[in-house]
Amino acid sequence: MYSQIILLAVIMIIIIGRLIGTNISFMKQVMASLSSVIVTTSVYWYTFLRYRSNTDSFEADGWLWLLSMVIVSLLFYLLFEMFDPIPLGERGERLTDTKNPVRRLSAWWRRQRRYVQVLMIALKNGVGKNLAIKRSSASDQKVAVSLRRMLEDCGGFFIKFGQVLSTRSDLLPPAVIEELSHLQENVARLTTAQVEEILTKELGRPKDEIFQKFEMEPLAAASIGQVHRATLLEGGKEVVVKLLRPDITSKLQRDLDILVRFAAWASKKSAWARNIGFLDLAKGFSAAMKEETDFRIEARNFAQVKASLANSRTKVKIPHVYPELSNAKILVIEYMEGVSVKSGTAILDERGIDRQEVQRQIFDCMLEQIFIKGIFHADPHPGNVYILNDGTPVLLDFGSVGRLGTLQQDSLKRLLIGFEQRNTYVIMDALLQLVEPQQEIEKEGLEQALSQLLVQTAYGVAGSSDAFIQGLFRMIGEFGFSFYPNVAGAFRSLITLEGTMAQLNPLFSLMDESRRFAREHTAEFLPVSDYSDLRKTATNEFLEQLPVIRRLPRRLDHLGSMLEKGEMSVKVGFFSDKANTSFVTKWISLALLAFVGTAFGGISIGLLSISEHNTQDELNIVAVFGYAGILISAILLIRVAIHAVRNLKQVKE
Repeated sequence: MYSQIILLAVIMIIIIGRLIGTNISFMKQVMASLSSVIVTTSVYWYTFLRYRSNTDSFEADGWLWLLSMVIVSLLFYLLFEMFDPIPLGERGERLTDTKNPVRRLSAWWRRQRRYVQVLMIALKNGVGKNLAIKRSSASDQKVAVSLRRMLEDCGGFFIKFGQVLSTRSDLLPPAVIEELSHLQENVARLTTAQVEEILTKELGRPKDEIFQKFEMEPLAAASIGQVHRATLLEGGKEVVVKLLRPDITSKLQRDLDILVRFAAWASKKSAWARNIGFLDLAKGFSAAMKEETDFRIEARNFAQVKASLANSRTKVKIPHVYPELSNAKILVIEYMEGVSVKSGTAILDERGIDRQEVQRQIFDCMLEQIFIKGIFHADPHPGNVYILNDGTPVLLDFGSVGRLGTLQQDSLKRLLIGFEQRNTYVIMDALLQLVEPQQEIEKEGLEQALSQLLVQTAYGVAGSSDAFIQGLFRMIGEFGFSFYPNVAGAFRSLITLEGTMAQLNPLFSLMDESRRFAREHTAEFLPVSDYSDLRKTATNEFLEQLPVIRRLPRRLDHLGSMLEKGEMSVKVGFFSDKANTSFVTKWISLALLAFVGTAFGGISIGLLSISEHNTQDELNIVAVFGYAGILISAILLIRVAIHAVRNLKQVKE
């Protein structure tokens, strides 16, 4: 009996899998087939077999049982497809690390438990209640305190997220910035055994064959990794060894998933959270953290930035990376003897080095990366900017690096020039190149707002340039714009840099120093600086437009002929977009399949109705066709339902 049920289940797996093209896991296919066999067999026995003395004969009710088994199996497949939590890609592929249902269930349970824990911490600290309050200075202070307490209680990457938020003075009110700046990471250090295990595993040989000396006491410990000082056996060079925490991947995925969920919850609760793009901030932080857990990316960033600054006028140093000793989980870089910029003022004063000159070296190096080179350090906070014992500045930690295209670099340059010239049109033109495109842009309103902002920040009043930046970001939010992620990264880097530069020069002004940099790099900012440049630029522009000018008479003549003959037409290119074409084609095919399935069902019901009038004992051909049609109708309609569910679960990149 049991062997027959298992055999039937195997047959169901083969048949149903071919009929509907399922994407559910093999375990769920087995469960669906077994469930259909058990359910239909139980009903068949309870309805027919228990009343029959001779069970060896296979009559019409037996065929009805097999037909029901197929249909019920299809329904179980649909049920499992509907409640399968795994998202699908554009081609219907499964976007998951594992197909093992036990592991997925275990991971899901851990995420849900952590999510509930974070949500309870947020509610306990009054985050939801304070977010719902109308904006004011008092409410900002309440939000700041409750958010800081919540992030501290959650720990892990939540604290790091709070530290990143504390640099976003472009989006967050001063009260929140001030409160979040007090967040401190308190991370347990790796044990000596853990360090030894990581080194042996990642280096592929004992550390004594590579390092002459390795200090087990770390220089620093963070949520992602731990840093140790060492001396290479070959050449006796001092290096820093950065180790990735062994349990970081699972914790990272769990906490970042919860962080994005929390940001979505906060955005639903508060218009303020929506306006500042709290969810986008969480998603951006999540993407950055995932990159920082692969040290190969950081090694590549070190090399690219260092190569881009090879001929730089500044004297800022970038440490050398040892690629032969580095991989995804270990990074070996040149050791730099010095202190962070916050403590470096003492070194500069002791050696009689002008602080303002060092500040300009660092600032010019960063602006050269952003405006000229196109690849820049995205997180220049005081801990990542060092002053060596001889007073030379150094940039450290290239885990987060931004990249800008030439179009965005030119737009940023024009934005700075527009502010310098107090020209609303130049600023607006540059700004529209830096934000993501929108269908409707209220240019008149934007122009008026920009002109008002220029008036409010005019006449060189102290802090006017900083007020312009704050006002610009506020205006972007009010008009519903959003900067491209890499452009937002550049602004974020500049704002972070502003706080770092204030450590060396309390009177530092971001816009004033930016204007000075533009004046000193006129050739890069203004392609036309004298008459010869003007003539050369005009010649180049004319040569670029010459092919278009030569074709213009023929095009005008052709256009006139079409107008004269009444052949002028306008085409709407909805189907020129492949995504639109694919969407319409997909749903039309499902609609046609559903129509065919419904037609088969209707015809089959009619045939069964006709067969009831035939009372002869011989085989009723009409009834056979009716039941076959019911089966085909069920297969088609359930296939449509399964593919509709699958399409809704697809993740659009």
